[in-house]
Amino acid sequence: MKRRISAIIAADIVGYSKLVAEDEEETIRRLVVWRTAFGETTTRYGGLVVNAVGDAILAEFPSAVDAVRCAMDIHESIRNRNLAYPPSRHMTFRMGITVGDVVDREGQLFGDSVNVAARLEGLASPGGICVSRTVYEQAANKLSVKFEDIGRQQVKNMPEPIQVYRVALNGGDTAAAEKTSGKNGSVARRRWLALAAAVVVVTGAAAWQVYRSWQAPTVAGAPPQSGRPAASLATPETVRRFDEAKVRALAATQGIPLPRALQVMAPAPSVPADIAAYLGAWGGERRWSRLGRQAILIVESVDKDGAAIGFYAHGIPANPNATNRQGRFVTFVGSITEKGLQFEWAASKFIFKLMPDGSLWGKREPADDQGQFDLTITLSRIE
Repeated sequence: MKRRISAIIAADIVGYSKLVAEDEEETIRRLVVWRTAFGETTTRYGGLVVNAVGDAILAEFPSAVDAVRCAMDIHESIRNRNLAYPPSRHMTFRMGITVGDVVDREGQLFGDSVNVAARLEGLASPGGICVSRTVYEQAANKLSVKFEDIGRQQVKNMPEPIQVYRVALNGGDTAAAEKTSGKNGSVARRRWLALAAAVVVVTGAAAWQVYRSWQAPTVAGAPPQSGRPAASLATPETVRRFDEAKVRALAATQGIPLPRALQVMAPAPSVPADIAAYLGAWGGERRWSRLGRQAILIVESVDKDGAAIGFYAHGIPANPNATNRQGRFVTFVGSITEKGLQFEWAASKFIFKLMPDGSLWGKREPADDQGQFDLTITLSRIE
């Protein structure tokens, strides 16, 4: 575990459950776009999205000033995007920002600062930003924006009240913000506490009907491909073969971190069998290279068009001289075509193809070709 001082943004979408209930397909589709825009803006300001589950996002920055600038830029971008929709269908973030000590454990952040950021987010109005006193002291004199002191606020699971400031965006209505803050704060706090356990399931279930597939490029050096038996439809058999206990046992022996909540969703009746066959957990003893990392792939849900969501995770490399020796996991949104499952992460393209013998052949294509060698792996179903 490593400790460091960081600025933390906690954000979520106001009224997300209501939006899903009204129009599930559109909401999930727009959520993917929003999360992508959030991540791109975060990177532009020197930050990193460290967790994104459902409609909630946690991002880390080396500077409080950059964190506030990023939050303001995201709000402006989303405000402009919302102009294309009626007010009842607007998707609006609220955010909390603090600075403090965080604990980095296998790429995941823990500590009081993460909790404080989540509490501040719960106090923010729709489209608003609440910050801690430390952020105010570091950013107030460096940004051309006003901070409104809303006093010391008592929040759940914090022994002492915290001093809170509201960022005044575009001359926002303070009275309306105070009213909304009180109304929505407790809901947001409860959602953050149950984030990993609840929202992943909702997102996975909704994704069946949402994402549209895109054509994957040909994989150089990939094994021969097979056609798709369009008339053959899925059965729940694959889901029954998913054994979470075995997945976690293998991950523990290989030092591979996994999210708290894992669930493979039964495919809809319209899903072709060759797409549903990717569902489940895949792993084994193989590595990306002789001294590389072992990996686990979990495909949680698919739809009839080949859209897939799940988790990719890897452990530490066998090479003792490797620069980055942390294990990580990440949520992916990918597509399945006759060329395999494709998704991107950390500037690399991952392609996994189901083979006739039941194994899963994978290829990783880094954006930088320097040092690329034997970046393939073969995984077996964990059952």
